Amino acid sequence: MHNNKFVKNFLILTPLVVLPVLLSAGSLSSVISMLFSNQYEVLAQEGDVSADGGDQVIQQGIATSSPDPLPGHEAHQSITILRLRDDNAVYSGRITFTTTQPVEVQILHRDTTGAIAGPSGTVPNIPEKFGKLAMIELPGGNGHVTITNVVPKFTEGATGSTFAASVPFSGNAVALHNLEGKAFAATYTATTDVLGPAVRADDISTSTELPSDVDGN
Repeated sequence: MHNNKFVKNFLILTPLVVLPVLLSAGSLSSVISMLFSNQYEVLAQEGDVSADGGDQVIQQGIATSSPDPLPGHEAHQSITILRLRDDNAVYSGRITFTTTQPVEVQILHRDTTGAIAGPSGTVPNIPEKFGKLAMIELPGGNGHVTITNVVPKFTEGATGSTFAASVPFSGNAVALHNLEGKAFAATYTATTDVLGPAVRADDISTSTELPSDVDGN
């Protein structure tokens, strides 16, 4: 009789005792999940630079060169330091480096809006009287780039076989570049602000008349 009563009370009281524990465990699990979820969201937001920019990149490395990835430049050697971004943001900073061959600092300026594209969607033909710019159409419809190659004033290294310089830059990508196709190694530090995409301000004349400073007038 007493055993039956004990069993009956056990069956009635056990769910009432266990249920709060299960609820507490479930709530705790939810809280932990929420905290970790929020933490990951914050980290993702901090690591994701918006089109408005406002972030910094501090990057150091030792790297060896490979064929330049730009179309038509495969005979050159380069080390890409800062890559083109999907949001087309502009980098503005400085790179300090030592290389085993003389190099240029190659800065790319990218247009994805089609503002510099001609009617056929190709790079426009700037009249010859203005000279020539290096303008390259990127594969896959990813816009066009123009190139600034900055030739640094090198400080020769202690061994006489390395070349050191520090160069400021502003553009959509940065690389170290050897035009003669000589393989090289580099050690570098790059510090840069990541800005928003640039506002296009193209003004390409199609006039056939010579500028006044060319024809002497």
